[in-house]
Amino acid sequence: EVMDLMASKFLSAETAKAVQTVRKIITRFPDHGVETDIFSQYSPKEVTASIWALSRLQQVSNRHEVANSVCAIKDGTLIDPKLVDDLAHYAVFATAAYGWKGALAFRGKIHMGGNLEAVLAKTGVDRDHLISAHWASRTHRPVYFMVKDVTRRKIVLCIRGTLSARDVLTDLCCTAEDFVPHGNNASRKTPQNSRAHHGMLEAARAVDRMTQRTVAAQMAENPDYGLVLIGHSLGGGVAAVLGTLWQDLFPDLMVYSYGCPCVGPLNTKPTENMNIVSVVGEGDPFSCLSLGHIADISVALSRLCEEKGLRDAILDRTQGRLDEMDEKDISWCATEMGKLRNHMQGEKFFPSGKILHVAFGPSNNISMRQVSADFFRDLPLHPRMFDLTRHVPGRYEQA
Repeated sequence: EVMDLMASKFLSAETAKAVQTVRKIITRFPDHGVETDIFSQYSPKEVTASIWALSRLQQVSNRHEVANSVCAIKDGTLIDPKLVDDLAHYAVFATAAYGWKGALAFRGKIHMGGNLEAVLAKTGVDRDHLISAHWASRTHRPVYFMVKDVTRRKIVLCIRGTLSARDVLTDLCCTAEDFVPHGNNASRKTPQNSRAHHGMLEAARAVDRMTQRTVAAQMAENPDYGLVLIGHSLGGGVAAVLGTLWQDLFPDLMVYSYGCPCVGPLNTKPTENMNIVSVVGEGDPFSCLSLGHIADISVALSRLCEEKGLRDAILDRTQGRLDEMDEKDISWCATEMGKLRNHMQGEKFFPSGKILHVAFGPSNNISMRQVSADFFRDLPLHPRMFDLTRHVPGRYEQA
């Protein structure tokens, strides 16, 4: 209550409301399936051993599933070369949205001039083709710019990802909320197949209020142009939700989301909106990080802390090099991981739309393949699980 009072006095209404939402999420972790008492119930040794056992089990199980085509990797699916070309082209725009601060933070480059000059220099767009820009971020109201891409005949709305404390608050408002896309009958019961991350939904609604009329006017003035929504990280998630809000208003729009975070649950839009293309780099920590993922990990660790025999068996069977394991042990690990997943029932969020997974091999060898959302069902436990260098926009631009 004291925190809420201070927030209401010293913060803007939007920020105070977001702080209250985040506090409510944290205090109600158990309501979301998160086991919060692991460290109080079990010794540090038991918890550490359980984390190590689950990490090894995940690695072996994932290898087994890939080898046996269990995890829905869509091998052989031809990725349209034109799509790849568009993704490469607009990755530059997603990076440019971070302005001069992003150039300094992510690339160590000092850009003389403001955000607009940084965007124009990075994208090569002529100043006369700038439609609008909003550079002051607020809670649930991200930075964006809108330009006319005359080379590809597109109206481009690009939304910046997380760069400020207010953006982080938007990220942390991470519960699910149902919504109605524009053009649907808002008086009827909200359809259950439209459900998304609360903070991203609020941000998408804010961008909608600020840009919808302008976009509609531009599309009317340029009937031979298409509409593209772009973003990296939080910006990609907001673009995905906004694209779903606008799916009936602008039915031919496309969304390109780089480093797409967890936007919504399975069997809902925007997760299953095929007008969205999400590019997810190998090891990107935000592709499998939601309240549901955290809940599932806590449940699995709690069971391994309780079941010492299972924990010890996992560690015993996986103590050597994973690529030298006996096939019988590999199969056993996959079976046990499946049993654990039966208890992991949190409402997980996933990247949106058609998901293209990018792997970075030796000698700058980069490969891309389409995967299903289920590819991101587990929060992997490993030393680089929160390595932010795997999420920065420059990595996607490089790919």
